[in-house]
Amino acid sequence: MPVAVDLIVAILALWALYALLSTAFSLSFRVGGFFDLSVGASFLVGAYATWCCSRVAPVAVSTACGVVLAGVLAATLGRWLVAPLAVRVSPMALFVATLAILYIGQSVAALAFGTGALVLQSGPAATAEIWPVRVTYVQLLFGAVALAAVVALRVWLRSTPWGRFACAISDDRSLAGLFGVPVEKAIFRCYWVSGILAGLAGAYFVADRAVDPSQALTMLLSAMVAAIVGGEAILGAVLGALVLAVMEKTLGFWLQGNWQTTVTFAILLSVLIARGGALAQVARRRM
Repeated sequence: MPVAVDLIVAILALWALYALLSTAFSLSFRVGGFFDLSVGASFLVGAYATWCCSRVAPVAVSTACGVVLAGVLAATLGRWLVAPLAVRVSPMALFVATLAILYIGQSVAALAFGTGALVLQSGPAATAEIWPVRVTYVQLLFGAVALAAVVALRVWLRSTPWGRFACAISDDRSLAGLFGVPVEKAIFRCYWVSGILAGLAGAYFVADRAVDPSQALTMLLSAMVAAIVGGEAILGAVLGALVLAVMEKTLGFWLQGNWQTTVTFAILLSVLIARGGALAQVARRRM
């Protein structure tokens, strides 16, 4: 029984992390229309900014700083890089451009902080025992924050004018523009929200485990898989994150070694084979 409980806690903790990053990627993808890897750069900024601020400030304040800086980075990239390039180059070229951003971000992080792993707080993590469950306070806090963030995103998309503009753009950008939707401003706001979610995922990652520059690409690949597995909506990305977390932790619990990347790509390959042309279908999904 304790083993099963520990496994469930580990799945839920990983699910919260994947849900944040997969919804960030899914939102960016749906309004941008291409695979935006700059989300990984926002993840790194959230992680490393939180770590830096934690040297002089409480964890809550450090997390807020990391999230804000990640949102600023995403909004800046969306306004001054993605938006100008989108009218001149193809989605494939945009994908390559954001891949360059991600690699530059990883290189800058490696130069500034080294390639070794950094932890927010050394020593054993403080835990809460809710019989028979034992969970760290970090997992409890960020799990609740992740749930609140995903719900808030859903409400924002369905109940606010800018959220509805984002949904219209994801359906048909050209038609949305013809009906008076301020496309560029809506995309700018979506990038800002996406950066906040990715920064929150980075802050969670560095608080719960150790971060190094290479983690951005690994985590972003998992987020992309979750978004593809999930299907039709932002909520689908959350469900895809759950599927991925269950598969990774279940297999990783019974098998030796690091199976995260292997399981991630195995799930992606299975989905593509089962659905046939899934990558083309993804481009037409609704929010």
